[in-house]
Amino acid sequence: MVPSTSAVFKDSLCGTVLTIIYSLETIMLAINLSFKVPADKAGEVEGALRAHAEHMKNTYLPENADGSNPVEAYFTKAVELNNPTNPDDGTTGCIIFTVNEKWLEAEHIQKHMAKTMAAPHWDRIAAAMQYANVSVMGEIFYDMA
Repeated sequence: MVPSTSAVFKDSLCGTVLTIIYSLETIMLAINLSFKVPADKAGEVEGALRAHAEHMKNTYLPENADGSNPVEAYFTKAVELNNPTNPDDGTTGCIIFTVNEKWLEAEHIQKHMAKTMAAPHWDRIAAAMQYANVSVMGEIFYDMA
């Protein structure tokens, strides 16, 4: 087993899920954001996340020579089910969004956070944080890659 560190942090005012994983064999760092949003507010959060996706596309070009691009990044959206094992039981009225980014270096995450906070869409991301949960120093214990 590879030693690692993990901790969970929940902020009731704004919830950013920031998961950073440290391993002695291979260092893989991740940012994970999870938002549970009432359906009538989902458009606002989705707009902020789409703006962030566009920011990432424009910031982390494939030909980036400094190696600071994320290893992987994807965002998801799903209707929250009352009973995940039986969709016929209906929905909660909330939409779940996730932002998932893998990074090679803590320095790259720090630079990414600074770039994001300086970006025009930052106020929209900050406003969306009221719907997010927070996890810091989470551990990736399985990766199919």
